[in-house]
Amino acid sequence: MSNKAENNDNRALQSLELFKNWLAKHPYLKYTGDDDIDDLLMACLRIKKFSMPKVYESFEFMVPYVKLHPDWYSNPTQADYEFTDKPKSPLIFLNNLDAEGRRIFVQKFKYFDDFNNADYFRRILLTPMLLFFDMDVQLNGVVAIFDYRDVNLSKLRKVPVQIIYDGFRASKSGLVRLKQLFMIGMPSFLKPILEIAKSFTSAKVLQRIHFINDLKELSQHMDVSVLPKEYGGTSTELMNYEAFELGVCYVNKIHKFDVNFSKIRDNQNVGSFRKLEID
Repeated sequence: MSNKAENNDNRALQSLELFKNWLAKHPYLKYTGDDDIDDLLMACLRIKKFSMPKVYESFEFMVPYVKLHPDWYSNPTQADYEFTDKPKSPLIFLNNLDAEGRRIFVQKFKYFDDFNNADYFRRILLTPMLLFFDMDVQLNGVVAIFDYRDVNLSKLRKVPVQIIYDGFRASKSGLVRLKQLFMIGMPSFLKPILEIAKSFTSAKVLQRIHFINDLKELSQHMDVSVLPKEYGGTSTELMNYEAFELGVCYVNKIHKFDVNFSKIRDNQNVGSFRKLEID
């Protein structure tokens, strides 16, 4: 759906109104800022294809999760993005889209060196969230490539277990339309962690995950010409900071929600709350 078509689509406007009414009656989420949050809500609607139950479930997870992890998500700045603006960054975002208009990002575990640094993990978890508010991502989704070929057991032992667990839970927020995920050269000792990840992943998403051994096999699944040279492509352009600025704005708005954590336990049955009558 194009922006122009969306603006003229009664369903989109009705969904936005439902979302706002739902928030107004929410038992533990309340927006306390003075900004207009229609753009934030519309982004969440697009990502979930205007399926209100999925939108509500995702939002109920996302806002408390972000608030509970201020070390990762609070006050994003350009310095956080610059982490991805180097060819040897462990996380890069390509400026080129693929033929289907999907954004591509690559995690290169060979450059994961500072596993005990909280700021290091902040950037790994924050920058994808900023990207997920990009319009191309909202409409067309992303293709993710995780390159495990240089992971070894000694490196993995430096990763706090809580970081791994929370990282998997972060993906549950659903702030992305994941179209494909390629895992290159995943070592056998990571399989137990993968089993944990599956418990937070839908069957539909699991069908989009491909385990491959090398770059030659990757070329059988996608057009690698849009990738950097080290992956068989010709792309040299990385996304600049301006592409992340909208995400910075949205994440800052999320922080202006007040979350009554004492009431969350009483309302954990999300399905029953979705049936709340809305005027």
